[in-house]
Amino acid sequence: MNQLKVISMDGQLVTDSREVAEMVGREHNALLKSIRSYHQYLTQGGFARSEFFIESTYEDSTGRTLPSFLITRKGCDMVANKMTGKKEFCLQLLM
Repeated sequence: MNQLKVISMDGQLVTDSREVAEMVGREHNALLKSIRSYHQYLTQGGFARSEFFIESTYEDSTGRTLPSFLITRKGCDMVANKMTGKKEFCLQLLM
């Protein structure tokens, strides 16, 4: 995957956590775990979590509903800053 699919939701650009995980070469479950830990820090710091990550779900090929996140530009930067050498994928959210 070379580009993230970016959508506009309520005037905010977001991308799916599954795509971000694929682009940076991480398991989706590992990325979800990281995002959940970021939630704690954001809450403690008084930041609105929805400015970074929006809880979502998707249906897999077997029909199960599984958790995911929609990731905003700020959230993408947060994920990228935790991953050395992986920041370039967030630049796509600027366009």
